[in-house]
Amino acid sequence: MDEFEQQFSDVVLFELPTFEDTQAFRARFRSRWGGWTHEDEEVWLFAAELTGSGELSQLLREAQELLSDREIPAIRFVLDGRVYLLESAEPVYERAAETRAA
Repeated sequence: MDEFEQQFSDVVLFELPTFEDTQAFRARFRSRWGGWTHEDEEVWLFAAELTGSGELSQLLREAQELLSDREIPAIRFVLDGRVYLLESAEPVYERAAETRAA
């Protein structure tokens, strides 16, 4: 593992559709996860640094909830050099409707 990869081994990098989404992520997560943001006309990035066990699952769950709140169906994120798709959380009322229909 080279030095560049090592710097990003404990960082989750989210690619967001707008500047406003970057601001929403910053407001929701920055007090608990350090990191940085990069904003320009083409790319809106939000990085969160992981420091302890269990943080990744908590961060991703909360990110899904925020995506749902902002009505964003899915975003890409990078972890350990791999790109993943994070879909928004399914609203509770949709799950309840599916359960009743079954």
